[in-house]
Amino acid sequence: MIWKQGFLNESSLIAPKINDLYNQKSIHVIDKIKRKMKNHRTFNFILVFFILVLNHFMGVFWYGLSFAAIALFILWYSKRVNGTIQALDQGATSYDYLKSFDNCLRDLMVKGEKIVQFSLPLYCAIGFCSIWSFWDKHGMFSMMQRRYPSVDVPLVALAYLGTSLLLVILFSVKMYRWEVRVVYGRLLDKLEETITEMDKLKQGA
Repeated sequence: MIWKQGFLNESSLIAPKINDLYNQKSIHVIDKIKRKMKNHRTFNFILVFFILVLNHFMGVFWYGLSFAAIALFILWYSKRVNGTIQALDQGATSYDYLKSFDNCLRDLMVKGEKIVQFSLPLYCAIGFCSIWSFWDKHGMFSMMQRRYPSVDVPLVALAYLGTSLLLVILFSVKMYRWEVRVVYGRLLDKLEETITEMDKLKQGA
């Protein structure tokens, strides 16, 4: 009732306290999401560098370089798109800013889904080519063929990799949504919860 009164009676001393509490809560949630996004980009950058080094030692450096070039371009594009968040009007009320921030996040996720539809299968294709090249260079196909003479090992490997790639193509968006949920799920729930609280209070007013 105290929270509700803060909206019902704007002349009350309670209202500024309520607004200040929501301002602090909004800042806390948004800062956490921004920090998580920055940390996620940093982790992805380190992962790209690790894969490049790994491909170098595997003797398939050019595949690693191709992977890194695509991944770095997408990271750059993602950072540029994320700049729309920084362009939001921070002078707006907490409620308006939260709504704008939420809409902006949803737009970023839609764009992320479109990107991952072609980037994830492309990553997997490059990764599969790297593995194939590594196995071929180190005679692993010949070794397995000698062990299983009745099996066409390259054909089986090709079928396995092809099936895996097909599954990645079909479920790339779902995999992306799962990753978003794992990384940002709790914070996104907190953001939605805060907006819902403010909606209810304003409607009650």
